[in-house]
Amino acid sequence: MALGPGARTWLNRIGAFLGLAGLVFVGMRLHSYAGEIDFRRIGLGGYVAIAALACLYGVSNLLLAVGWRRLLVHLGVSASRSWAIRAYATSQLAKYVPGNIFQFAGRQAIGVAAGIGNRPLAKSTAYELAILIVGGALFSPLLLSLIVADTPDWLGWVCFAAVVAGALWLASNRGVDFGVAAICYLAFLAFSGLVFAGAYNLAGGSVGPALYPAIAGAYVLAWLAGLVTPGAPAGIGVREAVLLFLLGGLSSGSVILLAVVIGRMVTVLGDLLFFAGGLIVGRLHGITSQRN
Repeated sequence: MALGPGARTWLNRIGAFLGLAGLVFVGMRLHSYAGEIDFRRIGLGGYVAIAALACLYGVSNLLLAVGWRRLLVHLGVSASRSWAIRAYATSQLAKYVPGNIFQFAGRQAIGVAAGIGNRPLAKSTAYELAILIVGGALFSPLLLSLIVADTPDWLGWVCFAAVVAGALWLASNRGVDFGVAAICYLAFLAFSGLVFAGAYNLAGGSVGPALYPAIAGAYVLAWLAGLVTPGAPAGIGVREAVLLFLLGGLSSGSVILLAVVIGRMVTVLGDLLFFAGGLIVGRLHGITSQRN
């Protein structure tokens, strides 16, 4: 797709503007969360744990960028790993802008500016959403022990492993790149759930390790509900309500709400770290290209 220098410049500016808008909303969200937490209850160890969880979540975002790049390759588009990381990281913060679509619009603009056609970019977004929606639903069996009384924990794990194996087999039939993309997205969802399980533990949720998969599964389903709800920036409000419903039998509402707030802070800080990392990767790639 041939674009003049002026068009490329404006498209890059649009993508950067949406990323900046997301950055502003992230700052506002962090400020509101800070007012909801009694920081006196969190000791030094708690702060270290929150920082560690934020770093883990930030790094896990690389799986999204790699998965998106694999989808582009599946669609016949050649894109470097460093460019995909920078483009994804720059646009990802726009998910916090009310509307819940601007991260996709920003990525579309950045991709077109790089010379990629609108059609493959739009198809990659459609594929990504389909994989995330189906992948999120696959975590449902992990909630069996929370929904059905006296259900052994291992039954949910076995059912989860079976449906995931079947889904990955179907995805791999569409091609190696599509299958690898599906693995990346599912791995991201799993990491996100485990990060929330860590936040739940920090909030005082006293459950055994055997219930962590169920808590992770509840988070993924709550995240999915937020994803498919139109107009909810980053699923704000929807995710919290679903978690209160699914985890209500494990802990008091105050513990769940504190876990949600800590989890939100972790994900927002993680997204900021991913954004900063993407800028660094883009800068290093630019320096390397100039030297060559």
